[in-house]
Amino acid sequence: ISTGSVLVLIALGLAIIFGQMGVINMAHGELVMLGAYATYVTQLVVGHTPDNPINWFFIVALPVSFIVATLAGLLIEYLVVRHLYKRPLESLLATWGVSLIMQQAARDLFGATGVSVTAPAWLDGGITLLGLQLPTLRIFILITAVLVLIGLAAILRCTRIGLLVRAVNQDRATAAAMG
Repeated sequence: ISTGSVLVLIALGLAIIFGQMGVINMAHGELVMLGAYATYVTQLVVGHTPDNPINWFFIVALPVSFIVATLAGLLIEYLVVRHLYKRPLESLLATWGVSLIMQQAARDLFGATGVSVTAPAWLDGGITLLGLQLPTLRIFILITAVLVLIGLAAILRCTRIGLLVRAVNQDRATAAAMG
């Protein structure tokens, strides 16, 4: 369920990007990968290891990962995607090329075997519920995903920018005519 909640957030990002820009972003998964590597690098910079746990690194790593992925997405949009609006096949191929470049860059920088982030000690352990042992880390992932979904739903329903996003998703031509 926790993995599914992360996949729901990724799919929601893809849906919003496609709805707003009409672009199928084949590099979306690599932006998620970039956020994960940013978390790993933050862990290294802070010095968090299983032998020397620095539990506050996670508080720093979460916003860093979002910021790095966002900046990379903006860079891709500025350098590649903006030149390919209304050309879906070309944008699909271009973002696929960006995806391949990002994958190879990650292999070159971090190796092909992968790296791992060690969760903070406060996420160790679990909760027993109805005879099932539920890991605290998985519960944290699930709660975070639900909070992000609730926050995004509130933004889309209760703010002017949310109204504009919904208008473009529902009827691009009328939204363009309205400015």
